[in-house]
Amino acid sequence: MDIQGAPSGPERAKKAYDQALIDANRAIVRAAREDLSSVAAQRQADLREAREQAVRETTTRGRERRDEIELSAAARAASEPSTAEREARVRALAEEHRMASLHTPERLERAAQRLLEG
Repeated sequence: MDIQGAPSGPERAKKAYDQALIDANRAIVRAAREDLSSVAAQRQADLREAREQAVRETTTRGRERRDEIELSAAARAASEPSTAEREARVRALAEEHRMASLHTPERLERAAQRLLEG
């Protein structure tokens, strides 16, 4: 050992070797992290592109296979129940609810079956 307290000879060489190994390992770990990050980013980009391509193909195929029909405002109005019809149906359902006739065993069984099926 030197007078200053610094290791000499083999001890100094061993410390320098150990430090060189630590630095090399840190560099390897840093490079691996960067590689993993770039691989993950590339994979995300590839997945995003594949999803977008699938959506484009689906919409293109959908347009080719089926005809599109545009309903006029009058046709849409005729297909939807009027406000009066809707109100009458709501009143009828409210009355059935008050009379407890909505909860028949058959209806409960159908509702439970729909819940179980998904």
